[in-house]
Order: sequence, then C-alpha cells, then structure tokens
Amino acid sequence: MNGREGQHAVVIADDEPLARERLRQLLVRHAGWCVAAECRTGPEAVDAILAHRPAVVFLDIRMPGLDGLEVAEAIAGHDGEPGAGPAIVFVTAYDEFALRAFDVSAADYLLKPIDRERFDRTITRLEARLRSGQAPDRGADVGAVFGALRSELPPLRRFLVRTSRGYHFVGVTDVEWVEAEGNYAALHAGGRVHLVRHTMKGLEARLDGATFARVHRSAIVNVACVTRAEPMGHGEYRLHLRSGARVETSRGYSEKVLGMLKG
Repeated sequence: MNGREGQHAVVIADDEPLARERLRQLLVRHAGWCVAAECRTGPEAVDAILAHRPAVVFLDIRMPGLDGLEVAEAIAGHDGEPGAGPAIVFVTAYDEFALRAFDVSAADYLLKPIDRERFDRTITRLEARLRSGQAPDRGADVGAVFGALRSELPPLRRFLVRTSRGYHFVGVTDVEWVEAEGNYAALHAGGRVHLVRHTMKGLEARLDGATFARVHRSAIVNVACVTRAEPMGHGEYRLHLRSGARVETSRGYSEKVLGMLKG
C-alpha cells in the first residue's frame, strides 16, 4: 500500500475543493507521503481506495452518494482480514458534543478548519503505526462512532458487495432480509446472498426502522416483503416472505414483531 518509491499513498475524499486543497498543502510538507487520488463523492472514494490500496485515507464525514462512515464500512474486510486495508482519518465539521464519538473510539479525526499542528501530530501517529505494523480494528472504531452518532446520521441507502464480476452496490430496499453469519451479515436480495462486514446491532441502528424490523437475534426483515405471519406459539412466529423464504422470530422480539404486523 505504498505510493511512489519510499512514500505512503494517500486518498483524499471530500466534496469541498478548499478542504481537499488544504489537506494536500499540509501533506506536501511531509516527504514520506504522496496523494494517489482525490475524490468528491462516497462512491468515488470507494473506487479509489480499492484501486490504489492507499496506506491512509482522509475521509470527510458528509459526502454525496455515501457518507464517510458508509465508505469506511463498505471497504471494511474487503482485503480479507478485519484489520487489513488503509488507516482512516475522518475529517469532520461536527460540534464538540458529536466529537465525543471519535474520542471514545480509537478512530483518528481532524476537525475543520484543519489545524496544522493537529495534522502534523496525526501524521506522526500514522507513521509510528505503519513502522510498527500495527493494524487497528477499523470495524470496531467505525462501530463506536456509529453508535454515538446514530441519531445524527441518515439511514443506510445501499451496500457495497463483491461478486465474481467485481464490486457493485445493492440498494437497501432490494434487501428482503438479513441473516447473521459470524462476523458478517448475509444480505438476501434478488435471489442472491451477499456477505458484508456488519454486526446485526450496527445494521439495526443504521437501517430505517420504518422499513426494517429485527425479529430475531440473527435476523432482520424488510417489512414490505412479509406476506404472512404464522403463529408458532409462545409469542413466536414464522414469517413468510415474497421470495418464499421463511424467517423464524424469537420471543425476545415479540413486541417488535407485533408492532410490525399491526403497522
């Protein structure tokens, strides 16, 4: 994940030209780094990260297409290991209260307008991490930020998935139901199953509650895809979905299931 010989490659992703310019100007003062790509939107950022495999990504929180946290989630695990891939430095204009979300995780962040001394400290920390070979668990870092900023972030709109033909997006409305698969979540959409690195708790927090309901510790369903609910006794149901799939609910989620059925 290096740029030119002896340099670490960087991707800068921010929809504001002045913000990208500021990061570029600050970075050029550090000889060990080079900019591999600059991006204006979330999807552009995902493409650039997968194409250039940078050491570090400076990632704006609010961008068109996919926000910065969605980009971070989208690329998580696509190098095969939970800690693989680039280090991520979030760039944000959030206020002091929201910044606590970053402080409670190990995630690096820069506050706009970007201060030179803070930037330099971040670079020093990144260089030490790269020298040591330390690979932070980005999934845990992003999850901690998501948990704290949940009420301020819009619901997920799409997922980046990998197929034999490469990467593409799956819209959340195309997902019929989601099933836990270890450290992954299996998206059942259009007759296919796609694995993405999400926890069920994290997905439940990011999916629109008016569209999706968690009905089991290991299952979330798209409410619009439920055609029939078969009572199984003791507050449990077997949900019949449009595709013919059947999803068992559990007693612990009976109130949510009943609310979904009444709605």
